[in-house]
Amino acid sequence: MQIYMAPMEGVTNYVFRKVYIKHFSGVDKFFTPFITPHMKKGFSKSELMELNKEYNKGQYLIPQILTNSAEDFLKLADEIEEMGYSEFNINLGCPSGTVTSKGRGSGFLQDHEALDRFFYEIFEKKDNITISVKTRIGFSDYGEWDDLLKVYEKYDFNEIIIHPRLRSDFYKNNIHLPSFAEACNTFKQNIIYNGDIKTLDDVNAFKTKIFDEKVTGIMIGRGLVRNPLLAESIKENRETVCIKRTIEFLDDIVEEYMSLNFGERNTLFKLKEIWGMIIGDDDRYARILKKIRKSGGLKEYKTAINELY
Repeated sequence: MQIYMAPMEGVTNYVFRKVYIKHFSGVDKFFTPFITPHMKKGFSKSELMELNKEYNKGQYLIPQILTNSAEDFLKLADEIEEMGYSEFNINLGCPSGTVTSKGRGSGFLQDHEALDRFFYEIFEKKDNITISVKTRIGFSDYGEWDDLLKVYEKYDFNEIIIHPRLRSDFYKNNIHLPSFAEACNTFKQNIIYNGDIKTLDDVNAFKTKIFDEKVTGIMIGRGLVRNPLLAESIKENRETVCIKRTIEFLDDIVEEYMSLNFGERNTLFKLKEIWGMIIGDDDRYARILKKIRKSGGLKEYKTAINELY
């Protein structure tokens, strides 16, 4: 089973990915945080780093595009192709209000006829690239999934990544496995599962509920941040957590951000966000997490981290 690292804006970015592959193994594909078409301005500095082949060497990296315009997708794909990419992922999963209010991300799922036209134009004009899609199962009603299935099965996607929640669920409420099972019965394309994978037990529980040869992999976001060794655990079928390796990984993230002139304040902000996911609501480390979040500089931060040893 293949393992993909989900794109998480501001977290699993180019710095995180570069340092991750230095310390850990097991992830087969990485995805950039979504890139939106730019009508007048060029790529931002961070987008250029996300797409920089030299900086991202050693990764199977897929650019993810967020748009509801086939014309804009084709133009942006042409520009990114020139950087050496031939595989793209379309984001139809983002639930953010600022995204969905513009009919993008999971907001695009509300109009399956427009979505059908979007795909038709792309596949009609762009036959020299590989395209996958990351989707939710609807915007606000499970009944929407039937119409979306009819759209997706028409097109030659490399794979379809499914997060079996509605946009209205955001990242709460239970995943809807019946909708995922329906996709397995419908699609000829390879299917990737995404949602609530935090431990090896979660993976094994999923396998007992859904076993289909079309499910070729899983995409993990927060679970890989929470435990960076999770991909190795899944591949070896042996639960592994190592706080020492995790700290060494984050120490290198500090060095990488500082070498890129992010500054101490911005680097510390990134670290606090990551540690919030790693420790989360684990009461054993609540006191240390509080110290990390109160850190005003890297020296104070490192003092707090040393307590984890």
